Amino acid sequence: MDNPDSKFKLADSCIPPLYEGDYTIRLTQEVTKPDKDEFSVKKKFCVAANTEFLSEDMIFSIYPAKNQQGDFSTDLPFMVFNDPSYPWMKYAGKDSSNLDVPWIALIVVKEGEAEEEKDVKYSELENEAGANVFFPYKKTKNTACKNDDLVHIIKLKKDQLSSLLPNKEDRAWLAHYKQVSLSNAEDRLTHQDDNFSAVIANRFPPYIEGSITKSTVHLIAACDYDDLDSTDAEFVNVISLYHWDIYSEKNTDKSFVTIVEGLKGNSRSVMDGMLKPHYLRTGEKTYSWYHSPLLPEKYIRADNINGEETFTADGRLIYNKENGIFDVTYSAAFNLGRLVTLSHFTEAQEIVSWRKQQRIKDHLDDLEKNTAIDDYELKTVVIRLGEGKLR
Repeated sequence: MDNPDSKFKLADSCIPPLYEGDYTIRLTQEVTKPDKDEFSVKKKFCVAANTEFLSEDMIFSIYPAKNQQGDFSTDLPFMVFNDPSYPWMKYAGKDSSNLDVPWIALIVVKEGEAEEEKDVKYSELENEAGANVFFPYKKTKNTACKNDDLVHIIKLKKDQLSSLLPNKEDRAWLAHYKQVSLSNAEDRLTHQDDNFSAVIANRFPPYIEGSITKSTVHLIAACDYDDLDSTDAEFVNVISLYHWDIYSEKNTDKSFVTIVEGLKGNSRSVMDGMLKPHYLRTGEKTYSWYHSPLLPEKYIRADNINGEETFTADGRLIYNKENGIFDVTYSAAFNLGRLVTLSHFTEAQEIVSWRKQQRIKDHLDDLEKNTAIDDYELKTVVIRLGEGKLR
């Protein structure tokens, strides 16, 4: 964490200056003139972490995105928070390695695993506990909720929640603080603070072979269920501070390798190339080959066409001797990459600055070559001229 040149730093946790709770501060001032006296004032204040819902502005990013569909069989969902200390706002103890345990956790619930999922008014939360339903939530005055605000609740069997919920030992490893440099990020992100925290789920999104499986990722107050074994209730109600749906599929027919292999046998494949109108820089009109840049060709690249170097688009042209025409595949990819890079303001500025520096360097090199005199000799001549020693 001490390397000033590092653009990515990690830490086990980011402890807030004050944990959630009620505090009292007392200020005292003593005066000695004209008479000795003492004045004091006492103020009470509280630090609170909303335990009913999480606002969108608290979240920097989530993965997978809401309602995203894809192969997530090897991906653990996660959330990144703008507040680096949010996962540790409530004190939840330490694990056996003396790591601070976060009070929140992400759980992945497959469709059909929850007994019930609903929105409840904040004023009616107390009614969600029952003889056979464990609900450890307690209302506090330190909340941003209004009576009519809706709080999302999921109802799970106790054994089901136990299998989904990471324990205290795991939670300490499923959250971290990170400092990331955003200087090279998209323009809309460069103004963001570089300090974040992240919480990772402990379960891969489940899937059924050959079909699409819906799952919901829930952010919950895990610390409220650390003593889950102490209750005899069959069901548990859990507040979901934030949730989003994802759709998992595991279909090998749609893998990248399969798709590329399938292109080979397709009569309309881009691998065979397509003739496209090509307007040369000199104004001539011709036709050139174009195929997918992901599929390599054995053509000989023309390294010097009309004096063009390989760092230009024209220098990336491929000449097909068999047909006597150009292949513009790599040239087009080169140009597209350059345009994408220049579309980012920060990178474009750096390129312009680098070009200016190169021009200045080339100019100074030319001056040194043409004058055939180094800086020390030039300074010596100027000094001696000033002293009148040279005529």
